[in-house]
Amino acid sequence: MDHWRVARPISFERIPENERETFFQDLGEQAQTQMESLWISLAGDDLPEESMQQKEGRLNMARLQAREKVLAEMILLPEDPDAFSPEEPSWEDVEEANQPMDSLAEWIAQEDPEGEGPEEPQEWLEWYSRRQQ
Repeated sequence: MDHWRVARPISFERIPENERETFFQDLGEQAQTQMESLWISLAGDDLPEESMQQKEGRLNMARLQAREKVLAEMILLPEDPDAFSPEEPSWEDVEEANQPMDSLAEWIAQEDPEGEGPEEPQEWLEWYSRRQQ
């Protein structure tokens, strides 16, 4: 649910609040069923002369591959581009707007609005320290 709240805010909001728990519980159960059937087919049959350790590794790898595939196809989806109406910002717009500002660059801009100091941050900090003495 958290992924959808953050990465798919429009799709998340379109699920009625009183139905969200059921929606995500059903989605999780469907994903679990899909993973279980997929990993068995990915694991394949036991190999002749396969050691227990090799078998365990093969089965674990199949489980991980099944999990990765199902999560990508059912759970960890990007926002549907069709979910945006023309007046709404795109997912890229929302993502860009939520990027944290580089606090050092922001502070440098405030302390050196004329851009007198060097461009390299470490050199600028040394320049600024000398200037303050």
